[in-house]
Amino acid sequence: MVYIFSIFGLLMGFGVGLGVINVILRNATKDQIENDKSLIWKYGSLVWLFALGGGWLGYWVYNHNFL
Repeated sequence: MVYIFSIFGLLMGFGVGLGVINVILRNATKDQIENDKSLIWKYGSLVWLFALGGGWLGYWVYNHNFL
């Protein structure tokens, strides 16, 4: 059951991270987003940090509310 909470948290965190970079990059042009390779590491890692945080949050919720 802990895996379900963690995977759900990971997916939700990934979605939140994508939403955050969508807001951050809304003024950037399509060409800038496609061609600037520094954006991959900067904003890609931000998305994964949100995803890992969501996975940890799902784990924490399970341990504190269901055990």
